[in-house]
Amino acid sequence: MIHAENVSRFEKKNPKKQNKNYANNTRKSKFSRPSRKFNPNDYQLKDWMALGLSVKQSEVVCSFISRGISSNQALEKIYVLPEELYNMIKDSTYYEMIEEEIVSGNSLQKVDSSAVETLLEINGANKEELIALYGVGEFYAKQIIKYREELGGFYVKEQLLEVWKMRLETYEKLLTQIRVDSSLIKKISINQVAIDELKIHPYLDYYQANSIVKMREQRQGFQQMEEILESELIDEEQYERILPYMSL
Repeated sequence: MIHAENVSRFEKKNPKKQNKNYANNTRKSKFSRPSRKFNPNDYQLKDWMALGLSVKQSEVVCSFISRGISSNQALEKIYVLPEELYNMIKDSTYYEMIEEEIVSGNSLQKVDSSAVETLLEINGANKEELIALYGVGEFYAKQIIKYREELGGFYVKEQLLEVWKMRLETYEKLLTQIRVDSSLIKKISINQVAIDELKIHPYLDYYQANSIVKMREQRQGFQQMEEILESELIDEEQYERILPYMSL
């Protein structure tokens, strides 16, 4: 996450950026604040849609929360939950103490920390290990590996929903069988990468990649990652998305 003091510093340096942020803040949000405090574990599909999420987004949120969450930290990790909405609802949430559980068939079973070690780590898994997972098969195993290589690795499970033709039912089956070690992500050095390599990353287009490379040339290298926020083509949401894949 970007510290407030860093954002303020870059806004002062970039009046155009500041004006753009002001315009964004003054537009009417498509999201709605909850009318009262709520426990996210009790919210259903219609409740998330009432806050402004799409049907698809609401389905993913409900799927994630169905396992039970106990803090806003867990809520914030839900990949499809926009930062704008999270900031609107985070002060209206409350949680009850829950035990860590996983779904097994139609029943819930308690798990201890040792059970986590039996989960398949998705960034290091080979095709045969993925095929062995319940509900995956060879087609999805190939697609997961293909997209993993294009990204450089996964940093949250929800990114599996971006895999080509990934169905929500398949994704839900995967959730309780896998874990993610984000330390295995292959990072791109923004001070060394060529535009041809940078533009093929799934989270960047040619114009954004070109903007990063041009800025690097102008300042003879980046000193801090936050400097790429000075590009008019990269907002804070985009920055947060690509940050796990970038290094100096």
